[in-house]
Amino acid sequence: MTGFLQDLRYALRQLIKAPGFTLTALLTLALGIGVTAAVYSVVQMVLLEPLPYPDQDRLVGVAWTFPHEKPNAEQAGSAADFVRENSGAFSSSTVMDDSMYAANLSVNGGRAVQVNALRVSEGYFRTLGITPAIGRGFSSEEDRSGGAKAAVLSYSLWIRVFNGDPSVVGRTIRLNQESFAVIGVTPARFVASSESALGITGSPDLWQPLQLSSKEPGYEGDNYMMIARLRNSVTLDQVQQQLNALQQPFYQRYPGYRKWLDRGNELHELRAWKLQDVVVSEVRRSLLTLMGAVAAVLLLACLNLAGLMIARSLRRSREIALRAALGATQAQLLRLLACEGILLAIGGGVLALFVTHAATYVLLHAAPLAIPALHGEPSQWLTSAVVMLVALASTTFFSILPAWILLRGRSREMRLGGMSIGETVSHARLSRGLMVAQVALAMVLVSMASVLLGTFANLRSLPSGVEPKQLTVFQVTLRGERYASTRKTTQFVASVLDQLSHRPGVDRVAAVNGLPLDRGLNTSGFPAGHPELGQTIEFRAVTPHYFETMGVSLLAGRDIADSDRADGDLVVVVGEMTAKKWWPGRSPIGQYIRIGKEKNWRIVGVVADVRSRSLVEAQGVMVYAPMVQLTDEFTGVLNGWFPTTFAVRTAARVNLAQLAQQAVTRADPEIPVAKLTTMQAVIDDTVQEPRFFSLLAGGFSGFALVLTVIGLFGLLSYQVTQRTREIGVRMALGADRARILLTFLSRGLMLASVGVVVGGAASWLLRPVVSELLADAGIDASVHSANVIMNGTQATVFAVAAILIATIAASWLPARRAASVEPMQALRTE
Repeated sequence: MTGFLQDLRYALRQLIKAPGFTLTALLTLALGIGVTAAVYSVVQMVLLEPLPYPDQDRLVGVAWTFPHEKPNAEQAGSAADFVRENSGAFSSSTVMDDSMYAANLSVNGGRAVQVNALRVSEGYFRTLGITPAIGRGFSSEEDRSGGAKAAVLSYSLWIRVFNGDPSVVGRTIRLNQESFAVIGVTPARFVASSESALGITGSPDLWQPLQLSSKEPGYEGDNYMMIARLRNSVTLDQVQQQLNALQQPFYQRYPGYRKWLDRGNELHELRAWKLQDVVVSEVRRSLLTLMGAVAAVLLLACLNLAGLMIARSLRRSREIALRAALGATQAQLLRLLACEGILLAIGGGVLALFVTHAATYVLLHAAPLAIPALHGEPSQWLTSAVVMLVALASTTFFSILPAWILLRGRSREMRLGGMSIGETVSHARLSRGLMVAQVALAMVLVSMASVLLGTFANLRSLPSGVEPKQLTVFQVTLRGERYASTRKTTQFVASVLDQLSHRPGVDRVAAVNGLPLDRGLNTSGFPAGHPELGQTIEFRAVTPHYFETMGVSLLAGRDIADSDRADGDLVVVVGEMTAKKWWPGRSPIGQYIRIGKEKNWRIVGVVADVRSRSLVEAQGVMVYAPMVQLTDEFTGVLNGWFPTTFAVRTAARVNLAQLAQQAVTRADPEIPVAKLTTMQAVIDDTVQEPRFFSLLAGGFSGFALVLTVIGLFGLLSYQVTQRTREIGVRMALGADRARILLTFLSRGLMLASVGVVVGGAASWLLRPVVSELLADAGIDASVHSANVIMNGTQATVFAVAAILIATIAASWLPARRAASVEPMQALRTE
């Protein structure tokens, strides 16, 4: 034990004497292990941990979906009812909306706040195996169409708004200006995951009965989700067999669904997956790809560390030879060198813990991935233990490995009086092999990062169709009986617009149901008299001056005007693509279109195309209609599904937060303002995931380049040290400094070239992985044009250039050092 402590003290002094090596090794360990541990902790928490429900392995998601889709639970109301009527495989099941909606909650006449609400059927809590902390869940009577209005509160909302008052059960709250009875509160640890917007997940603040009915507008569309609990004696395969047997009877009852085909002309199928697979399906591929990238970084860090330790051990070969000559055993020599690794492991592990915790926080809270918030936070103790174990194992191994190489066979470097004129063949091969592997890995990471970064740059350059400068937007929810009519809705909208338009600094104002690049209504439509041309269209209800406010160019005809009244002719404005698609080569002005079950609408204008859902989605049929001309039924559907958005263009910097709330409060005191932001922020939100993956890949590739530069610099510096006598002899025999400089530069470039070839081949094989990662971020290579996704050849050229520049940078100083050797001094030293 005394000898071990002496070795530790000596190793510490040696590390302090070599601050460059020590700092490099510590940072390599901290970044390589820390980031890897952070990503693994998230992967383990999301993909591997069981769902926090009793007997979670009996829970399944039941979907009506196209073949080859990822596991999901998407359902049409008709398909969900059909399955529940005809399948006996489930002990209980529940249907819910496919996303939460924003609701206005007010208590005891106070100012309303916006909360996330989710409509669920009566079996929701029973299916998940959850018993409310106080009160009860929904009854079948409450879940019937026209049933009593009831609500179950989340534990966090109960604490936040009701101060944890147990007498809340039985009280009445105002939800969207309607009275609801509170019947229960969920347990503190119950967290459900649901979408609040496209690609954004969260947990509901309250639940209300779904009251699913065939009369509901979205009943026939895939606007719902279905979860079921299997009976004890039923397996997942048996459930799928039952669902397969139900497909033909389903299409016999609903033959209209045979028109719902995908690009391969395939019909929807009834499918069942484990709920665990459904919950993580959207992020599984992204997280595993991320895990692969950080594993490559960790491997690169280990290769770099191995190179550093080997070079350091070889430099100490005479010291080791002297110790061996004085009687030190091989075990004692191995222990001496291992002590350095132990000290580096402790220091690097501590730094890695800080990196791990910071990176985990970023992944869970700042990343735009729709990571399900179901499994809580990763165990800090377990993560810390794993980090320290990996640090200790890696550094100890890479400390002992070069020592074992040195001690094996008593190589020439260990001869006390030997003249070192170079390195052994085995050492040279090992060093070069490590360097080639580092360059190859760096090539893979840089080329993948180039595709992602180039794609993100292309996305940022795509036009959205609107002018975002000086444009602010905010939303309100007009849901409930009060705003089920067009007159009440337009009166509220007109009041807000009138108040805002008279404020100093406000240039133009307008309102829309379905903001560009947010969410809007898709319905069916076709040119009047040509139902065979019918297809899904993007419909937006707007107020006068909407296009002027948003900065959308008017190409033909006129804008929606104040003269377009409720009792006037029904008019619409269409997008440019719509005009070209349905009336190629001629003007659509004066033509009529049929929207859904509504009457014919006359086209009065054509505007430039505006991206409706994302910057990369193919432009579809876009139709705009005056908000005042909608029927009450149509308005009720829009208000029930989508918020009303106000757009305000200002001439100068104006603080609109207070102005917006004042205008809305004067129009209706029970309506809160939500999501006040700039239009530029809305546009930026659509590229959050590509930006996140691009920056992350850029960071990984940058770290890989730095490690490659360090490794190559260390290798060439060691070679210069080992070959000092040889260099002196060459220069004494007439070799000029330029030739020596070129020799060592060419050595680095040769190693890099081999690594580039190997890494380039690996990058080509990994192209499908990059395409899948882009698809998870909403950019499908099979759909979108090549001007969005960066060309693979361009990415390879960029990666090769980056590697070669890094190689020259790493080789230059050692080569200059070699070229500056004085022949007589080198020979005298040796």
